[in-house]
Amino acid sequence: MPFSWDDCFVSLADVLSGSDIAVAVSGGPDSMALAALLFRWCKKQGSKITLHALTVDHGLRAESKAEAAQVGKWLSDWPGVKHHVLAWQGEKREARIQEEARAARYKLMEEYCRERGIKNLFLAHHQDDQAETFLLRLAAGSGLDGLAGMAIRQPYKSIILLRPLLDIPKADLVAFCRAENIPFVDDPSNHKDRFARVRLRNSVEVLEREGLSSKRLATTSRRLARVRDMLEAETDKFMVSTQVNKNTNRIDFTYSSWRDAYKELVFRSVKRIFQNLGLQEDGGQPYGPRTERIEVLVTDILKSDPFRKRTLGGVVIVVDEKNDLIIFTKEAPKKG
Repeated sequence: MPFSWDDCFVSLADVLSGSDIAVAVSGGPDSMALAALLFRWCKKQGSKITLHALTVDHGLRAESKAEAAQVGKWLSDWPGVKHHVLAWQGEKREARIQEEARAARYKLMEEYCRERGIKNLFLAHHQDDQAETFLLRLAAGSGLDGLAGMAIRQPYKSIILLRPLLDIPKADLVAFCRAENIPFVDDPSNHKDRFARVRLRNSVEVLEREGLSSKRLATTSRRLARVRDMLEAETDKFMVSTQVNKNTNRIDFTYSSWRDAYKELVFRSVKRIFQNLGLQEDGGQPYGPRTERIEVLVTDILKSDPFRKRTLGGVVIVVDEKNDLIIFTKEAPKKG
């Protein structure tokens, strides 16, 4: 075999030894390979875990309902696997349809898992996906965190998203399915060049001639992720060491300590504060101001000029120089 499937799950063994788990299965070779690998892992461990295979029918193509049902037929012979089709209902806007479909997909799967007490959802993102993510985010002007790509473990609302295949090329997953006689479908939307990901995919040969192979791009993301993790750990220490007071609606820090700190630590701290105190989307998910606006705020915090009180992203920021405090307070809800 081109890779050892045991190695894919060794670092995630803690979530494969307890309660039920879920896996997103579109029916493509990536997700069918992941479902098969999870099924075999659970069977090998002698586990009593039920594997919930979730297929989202976006309803964007006439064949999608039948394809989702076909996935269920394929998985019906796998003991311990329960297949469920989740339908995306409601308005579907043509603009940014892939982004809308992705958001709907995650929402439906998270709701399914939450209602059944499932904490871990496996996703079949692989090395090629990681490389495409890097290039898309580079084109969008992302910073280090964005270029670090998708994480193997990622909290999402009430669950943890798990991506054990990030180091595996798609070609190896396709080869695995063929060698093991695992059926799969090919989504036609993966070939429509009006989507940015598809256009990047179609440029692979050109990029590889310049040395930008999927493996190299994914490796770069992994190295940046190491730096990100280090910076996040340093931010933890910085916030703890400079925090003076914290409650549900307000967090105070020593202002002089912030003025003397590295800009990146202050930026990451402010970003976290917006996540804790800022405005909430439906469902309780935080959304902070755009990166550019946070960067302007941080620049003003670190200037030698007096800081002017302001409100940003649902948070009021005040400097009390007399008591050497920088104070972040959740904005009071507007009446009416």
